[in-house]
Formats: sequence, structure tokens, C-alpha cells
Amino acid sequence: MIRNNDTISPYQISMIVIMTIIGVGVFSLPAQLAKTAGSDCWFIIPIGGLISMVFMNIILLLNNRFPRKTLPEYAQNIIGKIPGKILTALYAVYSIVFIAYEVRVVNEVIKAFLLFRTPSEVVILSMILISTYAVRGGVECIARVMEIFFPLLFIPLILILIPGVTDIEISNMMPVFYNLSSKIFISIPALAISFAGYELLLYYVGFMENPKKAYKSANIGLIFITITYVIITILCLTVFGVNLLRESIWPLLAYVRNINLPGLFLERLDAIMLAIWLFTVFTTIISIYFVLTYSLSKILNTKEQKQFVLPLVPVIYFIALIPDNIAQAREMPDAFFKYFGSILVFVVPSLLLIIARIRKLRGESL
Repeated sequence: MIRNNDTISPYQISMIVIMTIIGVGVFSLPAQLAKTAGSDCWFIIPIGGLISMVFMNIILLLNNRFPRKTLPEYAQNIIGKIPGKILTALYAVYSIVFIAYEVRVVNEVIKAFLLFRTPSEVVILSMILISTYAVRGGVECIARVMEIFFPLLFIPLILILIPGVTDIEISNMMPVFYNLSSKIFISIPALAISFAGYELLLYYVGFMENPKKAYKSANIGLIFITITYVIITILCLTVFGVNLLRESIWPLLAYVRNINLPGLFLERLDAIMLAIWLFTVFTTIISIYFVLTYSLSKILNTKEQKQFVLPLVPVIYFIALIPDNIAQAREMPDAFFKYFGSILVFVVPSLLLIIARIRKLRGESL
């Protein structure tokens, strides 16, 4: 059971969904979708959001059967103690690879645009160590960080994106809805990775006083992310066109660097954009990092999760260093999340809910 002082509000659930999902993917999503969906890349996103919403609500239904409990706890009730611990360990592995991927991509972007001569080891280790401070503070600390960072990040983001609207060409969105069904199918992997993060609700909803309020909060968060992705993709598509967009590595950053307005008092908008993005990645990392340490605490039956925070630093560090370059780093989601991650995000929660209903298992009512 969750301690009474470890609680988060419905609004904080929205913030956790938003600030966890919008990580490294927002920089590259338009280019990835342009490769698979062409000029329909913007229209594919709401479909991905709708699919994600279906599976997210399956997770919420599962959580509502076991109020004030998290996945490591109710999984043992549903499938048994040992299988439940094994399942929790799988989510821990998923989390640690997810963090390593986020950290490695951050390193590649920082070295490409800011710290050209700084060794990768320094950048990666610094990012991990900075994250440990918030994670050691526990779930309430993380929820408050999300709550504070949200307006500080998205208001400047809007202000930065607006000047680039003067360069859009609507004709770059043509043709529309051409061979859409096949485009949806081949775009699913990129969409699944970009919307990854809502599965952490398997843990965070357990810290709510009333998990029924998570339905509205979580869905609002996912809708916000979907709209944000659509706007960013449309802006990149209409400014660059589908051919240039396909060739871009970081299209959102390229969009910001393309802004050139006379009299603009800020010359380095791309530096501000990078700062905003780094904070969004930071919130993604701390959200997943907490789930990782919490999972280990439940597997090993310890009272606190914070004792695992620092020992995991070298593990994440060495996994993040495995890819030799940015190309290999970007292949990590294809190799790992496409199969292993999909099972944990889509299949496992659905099976747990079905088994719980068949066995008529429920937690204590609030």
C-alpha cells in the first residue's frame, strides 16, 4: 500500500503524462513520420493519439480495480508473487534502457549544437547525476517539478514557434490523404515511441487518493500532447516541405534556426529552444527513473526507493555509452521498444485486466 503522505493530485497526473511523453521524440518525430507517411505525416498523429488513448484507458481501468496500489503490488495479487516480481523486473529493465536512450540522444544533440569538444562521458554522467536529486525526493517531489516546469517550458515554446509562421507554405501539405491506410500501418512504430510514457500510470495512479479522477486528467494530458505534436509537425512540414523534412535529423531545431525576423531582439532562438528541450527531457528521465527505483524496492522488499538511485547511475551510464554514434543510438527504439516495449505497454496491462476480471479480483474500496 501507498503511504498517506505519498500522494499526487489529478492535475499533477496530467502534468506527469505531458512532461513524461514529450521527451527526445518531439525533436525528430516530424522527420520520422515524413519518411513513412509523406505529406500526411500531420494527420497520422491524431490516429496514434487515439490508439494510445485506448491502451492508456485500459491501464486506468486496471488501476481502478486496485486503489492505492501500484503495478508491483497488484500484479502479485493477479498472477502470483513470483510471476509478479518477474513482471516488475521486466518493467525495470524497460525503464533503465528507456533512460539510457534519452540520455544518449541528449548527449548527441548537445555535442552537435552546444558543447562540441566536451566528451560524451561528461555530458551523459552530468545528466544522470542531475536527475538523481529529484528522484531521491520521491513521487511528490517529481510531481511538483512537473507542475512547476510545465508553464515555464510551454509558454516560451509557443512564443518561439510563432515567428516562424511567416515562412509556411500550405502547398507543402499536398497531396492529402493519399494511400492513407498503408501509411498508418508503417508509421505505428514511430508513433508508439513518440507517445511512450503513459504506461508509467501503472505506477503513478497508485499514488492518487481517488484513482477515478485519473481518467479525465490523463486523457487531457494525452490530448494536449497530440495537439502539440500536430502543430509542430504541420509547422515543420509547411516550412520545409516533405522532401527536406525527410532528410532532416532534428527538424524542430532546424525550424527554429530558420526563423529570421528583422528587429528580433533574441539572435539565438535555437539556444533557447535547446534549453527548453533539455528541461523536457529532464522531466522525462526523472519520471522513468523513479519508476525504475520504485520497482527495485518492491522486488527486494525495501521500504524506500531512494537507496537505489545512486547505485543505478553507473548502470545507466554504461548502457548509454553502448551505441557508437547517433545512428546506432536512434536504432535503440527500433531494436528494443518495438517488440519488448510493445508487449509491456500494450499486451501486459490488457492481460492483467482480463485475468483480474475473470478471477473477480479487486483491491480494497476507498
